[in-house]
Amino acid sequence: MSKKFNQRNTLILNTAEELIKTHGYHEVKMSDISEKLDIAKGTLYSHYQSKEQLVFSIVKPKIDSFLSSVEEITESTLSENKKVISFINEGFLSDFFHFVLSSFPDMAAIFNEDHNSELALSQRRIISNFEQVIEAGKRNATFQTKAPADFLSLQLMQLFDPLIYQTLVSSGTMSAQNFVNQSTAFFMRAIHSKGDF
Repeated sequence: MSKKFNQRNTLILNTAEELIKTHGYHEVKMSDISEKLDIAKGTLYSHYQSKEQLVFSIVKPKIDSFLSSVEEITESTLSENKKVISFINEGFLSDFFHFVLSSFPDMAAIFNEDHNSELALSQRRIISNFEQVIEAGKRNATFQTKAPADFLSLQLMQLFDPLIYQTLVSSGTMSAQNFVNQSTAFFMRAIHSKGDF
């Protein structure tokens, strides 16, 4: 591919992301993107055959970047406690979380489109890393909970649900930092609990 094609592709992705963050996934049409860039719709379609393919190309690198961070944390020499805390902090700082948050609830649609399996695979790999760390913490008695590691790893992923964040932070009920702190404290109490929950 030519340098010009690649440069235009980057502009398309950046412009589409900006429009989706501003107007929402369902409100943005391919024609809106081509108009904003002052390019022909045919030129846009030579890069992406559909809006879904375009949005997938925005989301996939973001979720993969979060996955890479999670894998680095998993392989690090940090204690299991610090790994879990790092997962939570990294998740809330990730471009993936912020893109999904800014596009919520429209963004749920991309997980139901043609590329759902690829996004779901990345998500499963993230959860698998969470589970690996939680299992290690349970084996060495760092985590006292009786809850199964697979359940806890899914609950850890659930912390990044944009609906909860939006309800409390975007509404002004809670600051972003307080939300992260409370989420971390809540989850850490759960994995250190000796109870049956």
